[in-house]
Amino acid sequence: MQPGRPSRRLPGMRRLPVFVLLLATLTACGQPAEKACPAIALEEGISLDVPPEVAAGLGRVSLELCWAGDCVTGSAPGGEHVFIPIRGLPATPIKTTVTLGDRKPHALVVTPAIVYPAGKACGGGVPVAKLVVTPGGAIRQEP
Repeated sequence: MQPGRPSRRLPGMRRLPVFVLLLATLTACGQPAEKACPAIALEEGISLDVPPEVAAGLGRVSLELCWAGDCVTGSAPGGEHVFIPIRGLPATPIKTTVTLGDRKPHALVVTPAIVYPAGKACGGGVPVAKLVVTPGGAIRQEP
């Protein structure tokens, strides 16, 4: 370079640092980040959703669940959302009897599913089942 003469850069040389920075940023964003798992858990058991008109006169909800030759029972106060914890619940079909208050028992087969509180990759899956009571008092399992 001669004194007094402006330096000549090749076309695009001023844009090269900006391009390199942009490329580095885009490449870093494309890397999969390690997933952080929250410290939450689920309890194994059976939940029931009860419509308000049925829940209004409901004192208690009782369950009897039978599998592998054994039966367990559980109960909880009535309401629109009832959860009855059941330890050792399998993820296979279970003969279930649900009694709403002093009403007649409802028999059905329930198949709990393994549910993960923060996704399968985080672990902590437990068997749970969700039952729904219709306004007429019938009971069915929901996925």
